[in-house]
Amino acid sequence: MSKVWKICAIALVTSVFAVMPALAVDPPKIALERVEVASIQPFFISPKIAVPTKDDPTKTEDKVMAAGYTATLNTAYILKITNSNKVPIMLDELTFTIAFDGFDVNTVTAYEDMWIPAGKTNFLRVVATNEANPTIGSLSVGSEWVERAAKMGKKAPELVKKWFDAISDFDFPVEVKDGSAVFKTEDGKELRTNFSGKFGKAAEKK
Repeated sequence: MSKVWKICAIALVTSVFAVMPALAVDPPKIALERVEVASIQPFFISPKIAVPTKDDPTKTEDKVMAAGYTATLNTAYILKITNSNKVPIMLDELTFTIAFDGFDVNTVTAYEDMWIPAGKTNFLRVVATNEANPTIGSLSVGSEWVERAAKMGKKAPELVKKWFDAISDFDFPVEVKDGSAVFKTEDGKELRTNFSGKFGKAAEKK
């Protein structure tokens, strides 16, 4: 009987070690592939629109519209997601902060579930919207952003106009930072990973 038990014990240990590598799963890696301009309007803050005068409807006067009327910039961030595991992994959600010239201008989150096959790479396109006026407002508060803009010799409206004007050529660094993603295996195990990346001519020179 002792021989039988020894054989069983060896077989059990061997099977455990044989299964262990298959159970080891790493979170997929995320990299910024590129940034695209999805849509853009010429820079303006609060436009003046000709409206009829109260005294004479046949005549018009320029009226500055409310702050809600402002230029919009939509940028798309293409993320490369590589699953090096031997099993499929599902992307549950991810979030990251966007920075122009080192200034945080937006934070986006994607909740769409996406399965990445074993040993394959998927691409995810996340679109972020920036409006001129709110972006200017965000740069005008917080000592860190105000001080940085002052060192550059720029005011918030000048910076935002520069970004709207130069984004098509990516003449300034566009950064994805503080990125985090949650993945899940087929059996529900949760995996987490962090990511970051830069895009643009200025980023390529570094």
